[in-house]
Amino acid sequence: MASRAAVGIDLGTTFSSIAHVNKHGVPDILHNAEGDRITPSVVLFDGDEVIVGNYAKQSAVVYPDQVVEFVKRHMGDRTWSFNYRNQNYTPEEISSFILAKLKHDAELRLGHRVDQAVITVPAYFGDAQRQATLRAGEMAKLEVLNLLNEPTAAAYAYGLNNQGAEKTVMVFDLGGGTFDVTVCQLAGNDINVLATSGDHQLGGKDWDDRLITFAAERFREKHGLDPLEDLAAYHDLRQKCVSAKIGLTRRPKVNLFYDFKGKIMRLEVERTTFEELTSGLLRRCQLLCWDVLEDAKLSPDKIDTVLLAGGSTRMPMVREMIKREFGQNPATDINPDECVSMGAALTAATIAAQQQGIEPPTQVKLHDVTSHSLGMVVFRGGALHNSRIISRNARIPCEHTRDDYVTSHDGQTTMDLWLVQGENDDPLECNVLGHFEFYGIPPRAAAESRLAVTYRYNANGIVEVEAMDLRSGQTLAHRLAQGKVTLEDLARNRVPTQIALLMDCSGSMYGQSIEDARGAARSFVERSLQPNRQIAIIAFPGGVLAPPTSDLDRLRSSIDELTPIGSTPMADGLKNARELLRPKAGVQRVFVVMTDGHPDDPDEVTAEVHRIRTSGGRVVCIGVGAQVQQDFLRSLASRPKDFHFCNESVELEGTFINLATELTAG
Repeated sequence: MASRAAVGIDLGTTFSSIAHVNKHGVPDILHNAEGDRITPSVVLFDGDEVIVGNYAKQSAVVYPDQVVEFVKRHMGDRTWSFNYRNQNYTPEEISSFILAKLKHDAELRLGHRVDQAVITVPAYFGDAQRQATLRAGEMAKLEVLNLLNEPTAAAYAYGLNNQGAEKTVMVFDLGGGTFDVTVCQLAGNDINVLATSGDHQLGGKDWDDRLITFAAERFREKHGLDPLEDLAAYHDLRQKCVSAKIGLTRRPKVNLFYDFKGKIMRLEVERTTFEELTSGLLRRCQLLCWDVLEDAKLSPDKIDTVLLAGGSTRMPMVREMIKREFGQNPATDINPDECVSMGAALTAATIAAQQQGIEPPTQVKLHDVTSHSLGMVVFRGGALHNSRIISRNARIPCEHTRDDYVTSHDGQTTMDLWLVQGENDDPLECNVLGHFEFYGIPPRAAAESRLAVTYRYNANGIVEVEAMDLRSGQTLAHRLAQGKVTLEDLARNRVPTQIALLMDCSGSMYGQSIEDARGAARSFVERSLQPNRQIAIIAFPGGVLAPPTSDLDRLRSSIDELTPIGSTPMADGLKNARELLRPKAGVQRVFVVMTDGHPDDPDEVTAEVHRIRTSGGRVVCIGVGAQVQQDFLRSLASRPKDFHFCNESVELEGTFINLATELTAG
């Protein structure tokens, strides 16, 4: 009984369905409370009531501001919400209402509670969309046993009817809002997915939109009115165009009647016209079919069966394209509207049976693959690069570890990692899954801590990442980096930066030397200031003349205050700078030290520089004149190229200008 209590849910863009495995071990669609086998994925907010399904869909014309459709296309988008009565509803909250309706109606049909479900997702959903779907299930009071790729679910349902067959199958899944194409092999009781591709922003809605635009243009031509400017009129036109599209699957032409503001239009739409309007959409499907065949290393003649899933595959143009490309008619073994939820029901019953230690309803086993590559951002050839760690179409669950990472500075206890999902070498063209900060690395000298980073796709296709300190064998804790830096900021050198400009104001700088130093400092400040950058001015001796600021006039005024006096307390200047520029997540810190002589306390200078460098600060040293101890300054600099030497103070301005240029260029 427990295994039969688990259900499979096809959470669709336009329609959803729910199924269970009956007492005979066969998947059955569960009718909703209205007696229908599929439920519109439409939500109506009516006062304090939330209504899902047919009534909500029909209400779109009357209450357009209270109805939400196509929310699946917004899953994982944290910037999108639907506002009703000054309350914002996220995509997962709205999806949870749909899931709760399906759950409630299933419980009415079955006569018992439904607490467990397998929910299907487009194969090409990324991590954010999958995580959002999991949250939606949890909000609907469901234990989500698994997230199952929709074409894989369809293949499962098909495989149950063809057990023991040896076939290579392409699942062509064109739903209301998403398109997936998957190649898999049926071998005995195994279904092995070879490759998958798709577009989660391509579906029947796009065919609808082309027809809506066409009809609206004809209405404007005839009456000079634009029905798309009125939300209620738009919903009315959408319903009529969807009906016309469905009619064109059975007839060569249909009549579309539409009225708006007392004006009436009768528009005859031929199937050939509709197909011309949408030929580019079909071409996108065709290209993705070629892509997946290439990934699977197969030619079209090696495909034994093309299996259809999704209601949009009923369009004749889709079936004709398949026949043309593959030399065969698509299979009609199972209902394209229902095969996904039936495959999900089989999976749910199998997982629940395994949890209960009882015989599963079928011995067919699924072996799915990743839909996206998983990588990390590295700096290569002067630019950011996506270093792919797990490749697309790797069998899941899977993991890969790289153990060639080392710490870059003394005492380093944290490591930043940008995790991206996608195929493009440019990480800005991929989905950024997170900017993580791993912490708890034991403080050691630079390069002495060797780290292993593991990427993992779990059975739900959701990403996991972990890192380990290899010397101690300790798994490092991690958190999302708290800074507001984006990957684009990093690529465009817009990372927040604080610069401490430490100027030697000892007595030896008297006269022309201090004038040259002031001029060099002004040039540096004028060329270095840019968005997200602050500069502090510190004199030794003299102390803090300007705290970190982007106010150019304030900085110029502080530079004018540079006055040679006393000895060379460089350690005091470094301490002042360190206390001003404390470590902050996502903020770079650069300490530029200019001197023409010897520090009063070299040991304390070395200790202060060590404190700065072990907290991730960068130290740049500029020495002027023959009295400078070059080897000592070179030892303080973070890198060999961070030490600069000028024979005379007149060369100082050019050195500072070059340094400003280098910092600005990143």
